[in-house]
Amino acid sequence: MLVALLPGGLPELLTAEEQELLTDYAVISRYPGDDEEPSLAAARKAVRIARRVRKHVRALLPKEARRKPCLQKKKR
Repeated sequence: MLVALLPGGLPELLTAEEQELLTDYAVISRYPGDDEEPSLAAARKAVRIARRVRKHVRALLPKEARRKPCLQKKKR
């Protein structure tokens, strides 16, 4: 589990329920087929969780690693 790799002393970022929800999304998106589509409410909840975790993890990174990627315009 990736959460176990986080530095000690950090608050628990994800509850077991949140971990399960995000894991389900990872599996469904990678192996589409038999699983039913998530509801809009469930999808929004997953996005909120992912954004919260991303914000917390980015704060742990050195400043140069947090730079936003520059988007290049396609040449026509």
